[in-house]
Amino acid sequence: MVQVRFGTLKFLKAAAARTSRSSRIENLLLLLLRCAIFALVALAFARPVTKLGETRFAGGADVPGTVVLVLDNSLSMSYRVGNQSRLDAAKAEALAVIENLKPGDRVAALAANAHAEPLVPEPTVEHGVARSAIMTARQSEERTDFAPALREAVKIAAHAERGVRRIYLFTDNQESGWHFDPASVFDDVWRASGATLVVVRPDDLDSPNATVSAVKMQTPFLTEGAMARGVATVENFSAAPLHDVLEVRLEDDRVAQKPVDVGAGASADVPFEFAAPGIAKRSARGVARLSGDNLAGDDQFFFGVPVYQPPRVIIAEGQQLGTEREHSGYYLGKALSAGGNKLAAVQTIAASGLDDNELENCSAIFLADPGQVSDRAAVRLERFLEGGGTVAVFPGDKPTNFWRLDFSPITQAATRELPSGRLPAKIADPADPLFVNAWDADTPFPALPQMRILDAKLAADSKALVTVGANLPFLIARNRGAGRVILVNASADRAWGDFPLSPAFLPLVQQIARLSGAQSGGGRELLVGDPIPAAPNLPRTEPLKMTFPDGAAHDIAAGTQSALVEHAEEPGFYEAHTGEQSALFAVNVDRRESDLKPIDPGVLDKIVPHELLTGVENLKLWLIQPRGLAPLWPELLVLALVAYGAESMLANAMAGKRSQGEDTRIATGRLNKRRAGTPFRAEAGGRV
Repeated sequence: MVQVRFGTLKFLKAAAARTSRSSRIENLLLLLLRCAIFALVALAFARPVTKLGETRFAGGADVPGTVVLVLDNSLSMSYRVGNQSRLDAAKAEALAVIENLKPGDRVAALAANAHAEPLVPEPTVEHGVARSAIMTARQSEERTDFAPALREAVKIAAHAERGVRRIYLFTDNQESGWHFDPASVFDDVWRASGATLVVVRPDDLDSPNATVSAVKMQTPFLTEGAMARGVATVENFSAAPLHDVLEVRLEDDRVAQKPVDVGAGASADVPFEFAAPGIAKRSARGVARLSGDNLAGDDQFFFGVPVYQPPRVIIAEGQQLGTEREHSGYYLGKALSAGGNKLAAVQTIAASGLDDNELENCSAIFLADPGQVSDRAAVRLERFLEGGGTVAVFPGDKPTNFWRLDFSPITQAATRELPSGRLPAKIADPADPLFVNAWDADTPFPALPQMRILDAKLAADSKALVTVGANLPFLIARNRGAGRVILVNASADRAWGDFPLSPAFLPLVQQIARLSGAQSGGGRELLVGDPIPAAPNLPRTEPLKMTFPDGAAHDIAAGTQSALVEHAEEPGFYEAHTGEQSALFAVNVDRRESDLKPIDPGVLDKIVPHELLTGVENLKLWLIQPRGLAPLWPELLVLALVAYGAESMLANAMAGKRSQGEDTRIATGRLNKRRAGTPFRAEAGGRV
């Protein structure tokens, strides 16, 4: 039997053995290329973006972004460098950012002082709107506080759909503006927004500055012809000594002029005195000023000096039984009316009358053994104090809840029995106006005939003006709004001793009344941005006129309860008046603005990551660098196309290679040689 091999299968078997190893690698590569094509196309449909400059394969345009411009217009930005203020320079920097925006970019703008003021509250692609808002932004007299504006800015940035989110802060970077809790601003919302903070300063020059930071009148009120004394505090925020002149003016007249010498980085008290002129007003307008420097807003200090007026007093008695002498306010009425010329207009009511009696037209309320104070009376007393009134409290034997009221100068008290005899008294604060022209080092506070006293715990912001015995507080004061609460730790009658008959009683009661008359006339010092409270001497049932520092007059509707002006926007004098009654309010800029020292960059880095630039030219150079986002999908489609081309070439090569044998073997796809009439070549063994 002759064995014949079937040649075609022989050649296929040899070819498969030879190509099996390379085929595995080629097939795997082909699979990877095909998977890559589908992955790149799917990713391109997601329209991803990347930082501009990191990819430029397809030359894509920038993705539209959102920028929020925060313009610091606080008082410190009025500092002048050459012929322009720092606010003017900051505006030029903000305009440079707007000019660099691309057509699709959106922009919002805020002004930053103690508040956040919207200039362009919603992001817009109308860049001309933002340009106009920046150019017309006004100079504010308020202090610097970046927290409100940055909080609003990140809210705007967080709502941007996609693209760059950048917040520009144009500021002198004053250190006091960063004195807030960073966690309240740079929180999860800030981090989730992905916003970048860019701080742009107008310049990095030193900023020498001096200010009149305070004026304290040592004379509580003016009396014509009497000497009035005060002290002005001058602070020098410069590296060089200050040599200047302090001028003090009252109304339109200069009443004092003193030289000022203050060391570098130091402060000095400058005393002054003058003979009080005759002034037919409840309060005189005073100004203490320096000759001036590059920050003019803090070179003067406005203050009101009360002119003595007969006070108007209400005595609220808790005990009105028995004869008049047995009433708890009897001795108070006698003391206030003593002196022949009747020091005060006095009205005596029951303590329960505090619920309904008109309080606004009086200057002081004396509570004699008040007993239980109703909620309505407590609210009315609180309002009276906020407006500048004086409340003097004399405890007694009636159970009272006064110590639990929010404005009480003590938080708890228990009656304490004292040994017989007189208790030596000591003035703890001789500078308090209660003691002016009454008691001093040469005229000590007299010993007190007390049998009983309150063992009291003082409120946190109260202070003991007079102590007796073993440092027991006898006279306790607490400021409340524009007014004052005074606790006299003795009964107004003789239930706790003979204090009403002592030599201290009459002058103390009259001094409290005098000061209340001066206080209710105005002269209260406020800061720009504060509300102007209603004055207790002005009726709320009648419309008022309010004169602003620029001379403009505004009507105040009758019934205004809390504030005559919600927000004082400029320093100077505000005067409310109706008929013959008036109240004066002195408004000054916040002296925290006077220290122009910028925050240290390292300290600011710990608060928030940021870019710090100085000057408009550096800003322009920074802006032209590629810092935006570019669309990545064109590059992904190009890569998918390249992968498709590579896959096609590899697939064709593999197909060609597998369809062809070597020349000595039969080529698949062609006519074999038998069918062409050509005999097979003989094998090596001679078999056919």
